[in-house]
Amino acid sequence: MNTVRYPPQSEAPGREPSSYANRLIGVWRLVTYIDEHEGSNDTQPFGPNPQGFLIYMADGFVSAQLMKPGRSVFHSSDWHHGTPQEYQAAGSGYIAYCGTYEVDEEKATVTHIPSVSLLPNLIDGRQCRSIDLQGDRLVLRAAGAPVAGGAYVTSRLEWTRAIPTLTPTTNDHDTCFVLENQRSKTSVLITPNTPTSARSLKKT
Repeated sequence: MNTVRYPPQSEAPGREPSSYANRLIGVWRLVTYIDEHEGSNDTQPFGPNPQGFLIYMADGFVSAQLMKPGRSVFHSSDWHHGTPQEYQAAGSGYIAYCGTYEVDEEKATVTHIPSVSLLPNLIDGRQCRSIDLQGDRLVLRAAGAPVAGGAYVTSRLEWTRAIPTLTPTTNDHDTCFVLENQRSKTSVLITPNTPTSARSLKKT
């Protein structure tokens, strides 16, 4: 079955097509998250297969959600009644914030300025990242921060552009498309004459 891909996101008004500010816009899927330790071995805080999304919007907003897969579920179905151990395990395996961002084209950096965050310490702070952007591959590197013992740790996160796909299919009446989400294994059935509110969601 052929796959029809969405065309690349249109360029943001007022931005050069080749600028970092324009090329960052869109949704990015996390590939690797590595802490590079000065004088010792690198570590993977969220394991070898971390999961996450990073979203840059043309109007200057950013959202980041990263997690360690395989975290234990709470025994209670009410998330307000977890145990201290459950909260610690869940929180230590998750990074989440959203806010605004600024791009410095000359220095090739992007600065995230969270307005809401899972970790309160990040709110209204400035998180500067160097940019290495080649096609659909994005590497963000945080400036080294001192840890116990005075050694420095630099976080390196690699992302790939998340591109939704439309798969053509047919039914008894007309041609339709299935919008697939490979990670959640769900798809949305879209027909040309069906209003958005009536589109169906099904498991693949």
